[in-house]
Amino acid sequence: MGFQLCADPPLTESLSPTRPADAAPAPSPRRKYGSQVMADRRQRILAQAQAMLDEVGVEGFTIRELSSRAGVAQRTLYNLFGSKEDIVASAIHDHFAGLLDEVAPPPPAADFPGHLRRIDILLDRTIELKRYATAMVGVFFSPSVDRRLYDTLRWISEGGSAAWLPRAVEGGVLVKLSPEDRERLSTLLINTGYANITDWAAGRISAEEMKIRFKMNFLICIQPLTRPPYRASVAALLESLRRGEPYAA
Repeated sequence: MGFQLCADPPLTESLSPTRPADAAPAPSPRRKYGSQVMADRRQRILAQAQAMLDEVGVEGFTIRELSSRAGVAQRTLYNLFGSKEDIVASAIHDHFAGLLDEVAPPPPAADFPGHLRRIDILLDRTIELKRYATAMVGVFFSPSVDRRLYDTLRWISEGGSAAWLPRAVEGGVLVKLSPEDRERLSTLLINTGYANITDWAAGRISAEEMKIRFKMNFLICIQPLTRPPYRASVAALLESLRRGEPYAA
């Protein structure tokens, strides 16, 4: 995972249980702003929302406090975003979209070392945002999380290992997968990714161990589904990670 970028997140539509991992998320409804003043106000509100999430997490986030910090009426917040959940989801989206604009696009599907290096880069971003990451994993695994927030957090991760899946299938790196199997594999990668971040955020493992587990988990999950010409490369990378050796193209 890392907090990783994909397309616009679905803020108001739930994911179908069998939605293919490569299906574009439903576009979120965007309000039209009649002036630059309103657009600037929206960005100021989101900046304050992002700061609040870093400080108090989702559980401590309140509309009253955001209204005070942003200097706008609570009604304005609802008019611009629709709900507290939409504000939080928009703040998370914009925060990580801005950070990840600097990350290079994914390498070719068959470039396994390149993909592992990209995982390292994305996890380094996560490590820099430990308080933010801690708040997000707590929300992701909460049984009472609002679906809009869950979908947004899933969207963040779908830009990483899960986004690799459709390209790998189309490029002949993986065997052909049904939409249901793509969804299952995507969900497995996303859930285990967030679980590794949870262990790191809780202090149970080091940052370096988290990165190793992330990469090993990716390779172990895809190994049985990799076409024969690529299996040796996956096995060699797994052995390198196990031995603590650098991996190269």
